Amino acid sequence: MKIAYRIVTPILALGTIAMGIFLKMFYFVIGSTDEQIGSLVNAIAQLSNGSFSTEYEYSVFELAKLLASIEPKAEEGALTFQEVAAPIIPYIIAFFVVIIIAVLVCLAIAIVSAAVKDSRAKRYSVIGMSAGGLVCLFACIIISNVAFGKIMEGEVSLTDLLSLFTDNALLTLATVILTITRATLSSGFYAMFGMFMLIILWTILSNMLISTPIQKKKKAYRRKKPMKSLSAILKR
Repeated sequence: MKIAYRIVTPILALGTIAMGIFLKMFYFVIGSTDEQIGSLVNAIAQLSNGSFSTEYEYSVFELAKLLASIEPKAEEGALTFQEVAAPIIPYIIAFFVVIIIAVLVCLAIAIVSAAVKDSRAKRYSVIGMSAGGLVCLFACIIISNVAFGKIMEGEVSLTDLLSLFTDNALLTLATVILTITRATLSSGFYAMFGMFMLIILWTILSNMLISTPIQKKKKAYRRKKPMKSLSAILKR
């Protein structure tokens, strides 16, 4: 069991990092607060065969690539991403700082569980670090809820934001009547949350099995009665 714990725990910790980077982390829905316009937009999205959608999901990796692809425009008065997203920039920075801390916690769990000699203190430290990772993710939920609230309240212009990523005038014009109606954390974030919980449960189970190892039950030995010889029976 000690060997299994030493192998499985680092895999779970590194898997948590991979999920956080490559699974979808952010989910947005574009629509309108006006029911008639919202219904029209949904109908267009269904008839567009995938060329237009009201739902968008991004992983951390995809979002990083998207932001890196933004090129400063030469037009006079053109806005930068920092200017467009100014109301939520502090929350974006805070979110990614806390996520990086959670990733470092995962690395620490992987290193400690694989390299440190097995002991009860080691397993308790893994539980403590996993709990710290969960605290980081709770902080991310609070930070993201504040940022998403500002986005849905219109503090970030969808038209200006979209103009940074595309030159499609028709799509940019459509954002005049559309807003982000829903913004939440997606599967990648909750996968990280679940993996920290799994590491804690796995460590508790391992600790129980190591403390009381499962062994094959031994049958009690009973001394057989010696058989009497045939001559002794006949003398009787």
